Amino acid sequence: MAQTARPTYAVIAKTAGVSEATVSRVLNGDDSVHPDRAKRVQDAVEKLGYKKNRVASALASGRTGLIAVVIDDDLSIFQDPFWGSVTAGVSRVLMENELQSLLMVSPVDSVDGAVAHYLQSGEVDGAIFFALHSDALVKRLAKQGLPIVITGTPPSNDDFIFVDTDNFGGGLAATKHLFSRGCQKVGIITGDTGLTDAKQRLDGYHQAYREGGHLPSKTLVANGDYSFESGKRAMRQLLDSHPGIDGVFASNDLMAMGAIAVIQELGKTVPEHIKVVGFDDSLIAQTARPGLTSVRQDVVALGEAAANLMIAQLAGIEVEPKILPTELVVRESA
Repeated sequence: MAQTARPTYAVIAKTAGVSEATVSRVLNGDDSVHPDRAKRVQDAVEKLGYKKNRVASALASGRTGLIAVVIDDDLSIFQDPFWGSVTAGVSRVLMENELQSLLMVSPVDSVDGAVAHYLQSGEVDGAIFFALHSDALVKRLAKQGLPIVITGTPPSNDDFIFVDTDNFGGGLAATKHLFSRGCQKVGIITGDTGLTDAKQRLDGYHQAYREGGHLPSKTLVANGDYSFESGKRAMRQLLDSHPGIDGVFASNDLMAMGAIAVIQELGKTVPEHIKVVGFDDSLIAQTARPGLTSVRQDVVALGEAAANLMIAQLAGIEVEPKILPTELVVRESA
């Protein structure tokens, strides 16, 4: 007989007519919930046959129920909608497994800094790292036995558990699409090249040129940092070096929009004068005018996969790194 799926917090909440947060509070023994709501949750739990899963049961002794979500950057990252989506994916899966996420946004540039000391204090059961520039701290934490998941390919070749998007394939597809649309001089606005995802997208861009029998000029590569303003700066740099540029691959949608803003400020139009492709297929891409052609990565699924890899480790299950596919979504900008 097939095993019945365990009801999620979302299903319990819908049945009880309350929020998922209320379900979490009741099931974790918070007696401040109004008795009427608590009873509705308990009735729904009984009706649905909800049972705590084995990971939650393992938390009874020596566990905090907290998973650190560490973003190796500063608070400016929240200008990019990517982070809201990916952390939502992480938190949803953790909540469904009766775990809570603890968001930490700080440069992780020292094995002796504040983040390092906290993660080594026993306050969390594991850590999920994003935008990691160096894995020195991760190596130390792994040696101490803390479960680790890296979102993005690790900077070194150490045997870490990670989940990533096919950044190389996405960069390749974006650049080849621009060539297929008749572009002759295609530039790239990179992301933060201290990160492996930005390097992989740049490698895909170079591969597209090689497949066409050419090598791009170094001046067709302009560095950004995933912010809107860096997209504007990089686009001005590309236009200064190559006034005849007719195609641009920006390594995320926010920089693509910055590039389009500069193009339009200079009296040119997209896609008539310059075609533009972004990366992420965020809400920005879907609502922009003109609509932004973009490489779609399932950002929520990326966060969910990271959380699932963490949960498997906590349950003692052997896991392997995971690469999620990308897909080019064509709109008016290219």
